[in-house]
Amino acid sequence: MKGRFENITGNLQIKNGKYYVLVNLYDLSGRRTVKWVALGLDSKCGKKLARARMAEILEEYNSSQRRLLKAASKKKDPERFITEREKVQQMPVTEFLREWVRLSETRLQPTTIDGYNKMIDGRITDYFGENGTTVGDLAGEDLNEFYASIQKSGLSATSALRFHGLFHAAMKYAVKKEFLDDNPCDHADRPKQERYRASFYSEGEVRALLEAAKSETIYIPIMLAAYYGLRRSEALGVKWSNIDFTAKTVSISHKVIEARENGRFKPKGFDKMKNKSSNRTLPLIPEVEKELTELRIRQQANAKILGTAYNHEYDDYVCTDETGKLITPNYISRTFGNLLKKHGLRHIRYHDLRHTCASLLLKNGIPMKAIQEWLGHATFEVTANTYAHLDYSSKQLSAIQIASLLSGEEEN
Repeated sequence: MKGRFENITGNLQIKNGKYYVLVNLYDLSGRRTVKWVALGLDSKCGKKLARARMAEILEEYNSSQRRLLKAASKKKDPERFITEREKVQQMPVTEFLREWVRLSETRLQPTTIDGYNKMIDGRITDYFGENGTTVGDLAGEDLNEFYASIQKSGLSATSALRFHGLFHAAMKYAVKKEFLDDNPCDHADRPKQERYRASFYSEGEVRALLEAAKSETIYIPIMLAAYYGLRRSEALGVKWSNIDFTAKTVSISHKVIEARENGRFKPKGFDKMKNKSSNRTLPLIPEVEKELTELRIRQQANAKILGTAYNHEYDDYVCTDETGKLITPNYISRTFGNLLKKHGLRHIRYHDLRHTCASLLLKNGIPMKAIQEWLGHATFEVTANTYAHLDYSSKQLSAIQIASLLSGEEEN
């Protein structure tokens, strides 16, 4: 352990027109290793500034060493703690991210887990796997260059932000466990999220869509999205037991997503919603009630006709096909696009029916707070940030008020 108590030193180097400091580090046995740390400075800036930045970097490393020794002294087995920390810091970034996802499986949504694994196995491995970057090596500048590379390849800033979220969560765990002293993501430039402007249907277009979809398997999911602004997973998660035909209410408290099981994706129901506000009870709209009643009769008839060939696994679900099988999320998206093309309707995403519902409510004077509760947004800010540019009524009232004030009409 002799190297651990030595003052950490380093020297300046220039690579690809950028300043770096080569930091001399030591493991438990005293073996020296060298780490290249980007200073974030162009070589044209001059050595004086580079040396000052190098001094800051070396002080950070020495402070880190002092904190490590202090933390280790509080442990029952300080040698084991330091060894485990060094082991994690020497792990390839990709390996650590996979391990973090595995350890987080109990609190992450299945779709989130699948998405993270695809990100790790794809672009993260392509970028960091080649240069062998370890957890201890990862710096803010490395992440900036990674974000720049994936945006240069055609991905949006919003996609880069998802990668940033994965890295930040995993490295936050490493800091919590004292494997790292600080989160390298805090030293990176957080990608700026692009505000998505959704496509909306007019009242006439929604009526045309509902008419075109009348005989389609996805008619009810379309109706639920248009009338209630339900997310795809929420529409598929509606159960007959959630509908009170006496009290005239429908409860949104269950969702259906596609989860990987034995290497294959299949629809799976969950009672855990996206957020607390997603659990909501809404009035049963007469037009929706009529269609649901007719659907229930058809389902019972199909079950009788098909006999043992009918799938009774999903009897409590509203959105099933003619054989009783649960409609899958991917089927909705694929069939919805084909439906629009078949009937010459303007292309939108299925999720845009949720936005359409909100825009029509706003256009007809429904307050933003009421729309938040209708859609099940977690906060008022989410609703306001998404739909403020569509708040026609408030803009019109503002125009009338300011005109009245400045014209002096209010005084007469």
